[in-house]
Amino acid sequence: MVTQSELGQRIQQARERVSMSQRDFAEAVGKDQKAIYEYETGKRRISAVELASFARVLGVPVSYFYEGEFKTDELDQMLLQEFHSLPTDEDKKAAIQSVQVLSDTIKRHTLS
Repeated sequence: MVTQSELGQRIQQARERVSMSQRDFAEAVGKDQKAIYEYETGKRRISAVELASFARVLGVPVSYFYEGEFKTDELDQMLLQEFHSLPTDEDKKAAIQSVQVLSDTIKRHTLS
């Protein structure tokens, strides 16, 4: 069972992972900054609806807040969400090329 404090820490970690300030996050989810502080410190309870909204804004599955780790299928889903958010086919082609270069580089270094 995850405590309110642990849940708050995971929200903070997810927010910081996307380089979002408390203020920006508060605005994105329709809360004030004090509420975000209270969520992150475990001083305020979070509803299921709020948690779903937080997950959407932070680009993580709701399960992240309870499990703290990403499963492979969740990582794949996050990558696909980012890919589908690209506005043009040219952007998508550039993203694919970038991932291919990165993948090849990682493979070369891990096989050495």
